[in-house]
Amino acid sequence: MNFMPLGGGREIGANCFILRINNFIIMLDCGRHPVKDGYESLPEIDVLERVDFIIISHSHYDHLSSLPYVLSKFPDATVFTSKENRTLALRILSNSVEVMKKKYEKDGEPVLYSHKDVKKAKKKIFPLQYMKPFELSKGLSLTLYPAGHVMGASSILIEASDKRVFYTGDISLSSQLTVPEATLPDQADIVISEGTYGLKETLSVNREMETHRLSRKLKKILESGGRAMLPVFALGRGQEALYMILKLIETGKIPRVPVYINGMVHVLTDLLLKEHNGMDPEKKAWFKEAIRRYVNIVPRNASSLIDDKRPMILILSSGMLIEDTLSYIFAHQILQESNSAVYFMGYQSPESPGFAVLEAFKSTKKLELDEEVDVLSDVDIFNFSGHASYPELLEIPRRLQPEKLIYVHGDEDALENLREELQYEFQIEIPENLERIAL
Repeated sequence: MNFMPLGGGREIGANCFILRINNFIIMLDCGRHPVKDGYESLPEIDVLERVDFIIISHSHYDHLSSLPYVLSKFPDATVFTSKENRTLALRILSNSVEVMKKKYEKDGEPVLYSHKDVKKAKKKIFPLQYMKPFELSKGLSLTLYPAGHVMGASSILIEASDKRVFYTGDISLSSQLTVPEATLPDQADIVISEGTYGLKETLSVNREMETHRLSRKLKKILESGGRAMLPVFALGRGQEALYMILKLIETGKIPRVPVYINGMVHVLTDLLLKEHNGMDPEKKAWFKEAIRRYVNIVPRNASSLIDDKRPMILILSSGMLIEDTLSYIFAHQILQESNSAVYFMGYQSPESPGFAVLEAFKSTKKLELDEEVDVLSDVDIFNFSGHASYPELLEIPRRLQPEKLIYVHGDEDALENLREELQYEFQIEIPENLERIAL
């Protein structure tokens, strides 16, 4: 029995992990790198001779978006995900095709799979209910646990050879506005844990404090006649940010101004309201009515809105301002407005344009976004992540008491910090991509 990252080892990248158990090859997630394009964005799947099972934890780009490509290479693999995630995953994959086609037209980047490939993938994806063990083969079973993080997200428990292997995926032990907290098993022999917020500086931050800080800043910007853009991941942060902003408006904590969302945030919010059962029915009913009253969809031709300087709030993907996305396009203008603001809702990869914006704001106020831009607006980052906090990352292994703890999905300094904190409690491994760990 062994474990090997094909992506996401000592990085937040194209998350894809291989478990070899009882002569089966099990792939945990198959994402693409969020700030790379084409074949460079893929995990290192060329080292594999076959794949028997693929288990998808959730539908974020860095955990899902290689799936049709991987299935084209390994068509005999069977895919499992939660019942709550299946429709969502197919919608995200269809959008990925459209994004790749646009990049091909602009830059000649390869289109890694087509809508036809997504339809083929649909036939291979089997939905599972949470907390119900499923036998993959004799002596090999799979159980999905609610992971918090975003709607439909799962942690993955695999039981074989008297070993219980638990992969957290992206996980949160705290409830959010639209998603309940994670559920953990009683115990696991091997824990493969994410480590996104593995640095101690996140220790003192909580959601209530950040909401108060954001509301004060938004109030100041909007009352001065400016506009505020909140770059979000369309899945998860999109729904959380929208719910929070609408609550702030209804309770009078920020001015009542137009709220704009882009198409993918709208589509995924609609899926949350129609198909997902984790949200309290009363909160869901309020959310639906508030959207009807206050929210507008960015028009297909967004140029008029880009030039519209009225006070407004724009909740737009992508969360890291990835090039050619709507948030990237709007940022080009809004960053140059002295009474406006760009407020990030969570983690920014050091390789991302969002990270470059934060660094420019703190230093030279000069930024390269297709052309040089003067950063005149306010810029800030808020921790509204759906990932486990630093204390939660310590709590997970302490509750599960594994024989071996493996950290993935985090910047190297964050993962090493977690190892230093827990080194006397657990045997800890932090593998690089393609490094094999015996279990």
